[in-house]
Amino acid sequence: MWDVVSYSPLRVSLAGGGTDIPPYSDLHGSAVVNTTIDRGVTLKYNFDQKPLEISSRDFFRSSIVGKHTRRKGLQEKLADLFTDFGISKGRLLINSDVPPGSGLGSSSSLILAALNLIHNVRGETYSREELAAEAYRLEKEYFGITLGKQDPYAIAFGGFKYMEFSKDAFDISFFDESSGFISNLQSSMLLVYTGKTRESSRILKEQVTRSGKGDKKIIERLDKVKQLATEMKVAIEKEDFPSVCSIINKGWELKKSLGSEVSNVTVDRIIEKAFANGALAARLLGGGSQGFVLVLSEPGNIDLQKEMLNYSTFTVRVSFDRDGTRIIAQ
Repeated sequence: MWDVVSYSPLRVSLAGGGTDIPPYSDLHGSAVVNTTIDRGVTLKYNFDQKPLEISSRDFFRSSIVGKHTRRKGLQEKLADLFTDFGISKGRLLINSDVPPGSGLGSSSSLILAALNLIHNVRGETYSREELAAEAYRLEKEYFGITLGKQDPYAIAFGGFKYMEFSKDAFDISFFDESSGFISNLQSSMLLVYTGKTRESSRILKEQVTRSGKGDKKIIERLDKVKQLATEMKVAIEKEDFPSVCSIINKGWELKKSLGSEVSNVTVDRIIEKAFANGALAARLLGGGSQGFVLVLSEPGNIDLQKEMLNYSTFTVRVSFDRDGTRIIAQ
């Protein structure tokens, strides 16, 4: 029997992604619209007197904490994190609904679930904001991942929301998920897997480097991406589904202009086939290149899902998650 089970949902970004990454967000502010979904990362911890064992059910890989830690892999760094917090014994099982690099914030989901578990085992209480801030700092500095603030904060808080970030503050407002419009919006969504994942840090570094150098074209494009997030907020509040679809499509065109590796032949083909079979909006999620394509159509379009299975072996419907990172058993 597992002593503690910690869970973090994954997230889908509808608008504004990329504006939350420094230095742009620190200098110009950021706006994003996102939701957490009913798929995520689960960590199960069981205490015993043996050296800490970390295993991943998804990749059939395990490691044991010993004298030769401080290695470069994510799983090894996670082991180091647990031992740094004084947890060096027991068993930790990682189970994710998607592989890392899928464009759904899986690395933030994993690290948030780990931190929440660690603090629970240590008897410490953290607010969601404190947990998100700690996860962002660790993901950036300890794990060496290039990211913005959207993922740790979106996943820690959960829900369907509009968020703004500046250098030292953030603001969050939730949409009314009880409305029929939100229910239909969920029913309109599909996630279509490209068949591969990617290292988002490598792809995002081009945007970070160019914005850090004051590249006017990149900054102007990020300004437009940020504006689309505020337009998305208004469209959702007005329950304007055609505008939601239009903004997603505009955002994808802008996203492709932010880096040379954002899209590829596989992604373009999936999006092309989605539109040919009734999609109203489509874009790749996350930093770019691989992962999941978000597709919107008329609510409940099962024919589109069946058709997209001809181009992807993993095409799924999703629902929104309201609760964010949490302990689900202890």
